[in-house]
Amino acid sequence: MKRWLVLFTLLSLALASRFAGFEVKPRGNSELDIGTGIYTLPTGGTITDNRSGLVLEARYIQYKEGEFIRAREATLRSREGNFNAASLEYQQTPDTLQMSGVRYSSQQIKGLSAQQGLLLKEDILVLKGQVRSSDPLLEAHTVVVDTQRQLALVLGSFTYRDGATTLRGNRPDSTLLLNFAEGKVRANTRVPPELFSRLRPYADRL
Repeated sequence: MKRWLVLFTLLSLALASRFAGFEVKPRGNSELDIGTGIYTLPTGGTITDNRSGLVLEARYIQYKEGEFIRAREATLRSREGNFNAASLEYQQTPDTLQMSGVRYSSQQIKGLSAQQGLLLKEDILVLKGQVRSSDPLLEAHTVVVDTQRQLALVLGSFTYRDGATTLRGNRPDSTLLLNFAEGKVRANTRVPPELFSRLRPYADRL
């Protein structure tokens, strides 16, 4: 379970990098639209944030300095682990990173995937659509993670298994709260109303 705690901390660090002052290396030609200021790398390339060590590699990249980066068939590498995404879009304002066909892997955790992912400036990660992990085993439709407070709110039908503990929710309004404080996980199907009211709206951002 410590693997999940490590993952959520790393996700927060990745978001904080924000691709400030990045270096671009095209794989082939680089095209600039003078009217819009948008660069296109039709055969992809690499974008590196030299300050954080974050590296984006993709088969197609489009970006505008100070505004956005869009990529397809992308891998986002950090010192701690890698995201793979069918598509990826980073918006500097508001500070968000949205992905589709998301997979995450590191030495600590394997098998985390979702159809969509959204990292928000508020240190919130939203995963939606066939969310799965293998350790602990989780199958769900929507998960909202507060990386700062080490909480994860599972929304809708789910299956959760950790050792001898198995919890299931079979209703569209089922909920599960996972608390990762102090390196231990506590799973509870009763979510405090104030936590639900704070985290639930983030699910609608994706």
